[in-house]
Amino acid sequence: MVVRIASYNTALSRPNRGDLLAALESGRDKQVLATVALLQHIRADIILLNEVDFDPSGRVVALLQQALRQPANNAALDYPYAYCQPVNSGEPSGRDFDKDGMASDQGSDALGFGLFPGQYGMVLLSRFPIDSASSRTFQSFLWKDMPNPCLPKNAQGDAWFDSADLAVLPLSSKSHWDVAINIGGRRLRCLCSHPTPPVFDGPERRNACRNHDEIRFWSDYLSAEPYFYDDQGRRGGLDQEDFVLLGDLNASPVEGDAYQQAIKRLLQHPRMAQCAFPDSIGAIAHSAKLDKNIAKHHTAVWRMQADYVRVSHTLSPSYQAVFWPAKKHKAASLLADTSDHRLVFIDLPFVKN
Repeated sequence: MVVRIASYNTALSRPNRGDLLAALESGRDKQVLATVALLQHIRADIILLNEVDFDPSGRVVALLQQALRQPANNAALDYPYAYCQPVNSGEPSGRDFDKDGMASDQGSDALGFGLFPGQYGMVLLSRFPIDSASSRTFQSFLWKDMPNPCLPKNAQGDAWFDSADLAVLPLSSKSHWDVAINIGGRRLRCLCSHPTPPVFDGPERRNACRNHDEIRFWSDYLSAEPYFYDDQGRRGGLDQEDFVLLGDLNASPVEGDAYQQAIKRLLQHPRMAQCAFPDSIGAIAHSAKLDKNIAKHHTAVWRMQADYVRVSHTLSPSYQAVFWPAKKHKAASLLADTSDHRLVFIDLPFVKN
């Protein structure tokens, strides 16, 4: 059995609470319809969608599943299982994290950047059963509880965040999820996240520091460091299980504004398969003036490798790609009205137990 696993920053998030729900309910939103068509074309068995606003009623996810089940130009796509949990973006903190003299409780002063609670959320869709009881979330793990955290400092070399800030500031700008999925009697751990972009800050580089440690989280988790505690009250990192790492990490090992040590360490982790990165012809054409050996791995239109699907060394993809066809290819029309990111996927042979 070959299982297709994908990660896609949909850019479906909207500026106001309830806007995405209204767009899905209308059935006429161009971006939603284009995204559905693209997903039906790719036909992943498991897919992480970043930037889907969290709706505590579950209606957003239900309507998205319903839209994917409607046959259009592509065959209907059924995801009977979904995993969607609260995120930190837009959650009030009561603190002045950006040090502009005002604790606004949104934007840069929220627990994770966002204009309302749940903006820029994420959802994992699956054709296979999700073991929610064995899954873990780390929304509340405090940044200060990571050993030797990369905390920002001001121009004088003093700590940017005070003790009251650190008492409430989580590491995750959204959340970190370890979702257990049962595939033909075998369990696969899906490690999902969307670290903050390492920009939009100041000389203290607080977002770059947070991006670094949100990525470092996974390296330490794969090393089974004991310091972790999840929202379910369990401690420790990942046991020796098959895994796939998914998400828009907002970092590249060769370009961009991130502190690259964290992403390099993660991608070179002993538990990570050391296979080539997925690529596309469209990315090369989009960045014709750049070295094609770098450009071919780009997953964002601003010319950067940002999105990942990477597997444990115990697994071997049979095929992988970034969905970015050449402009003249008939499938290129599927990119119209969609995200400024490109979908990344792998095909994974999975032997049933």
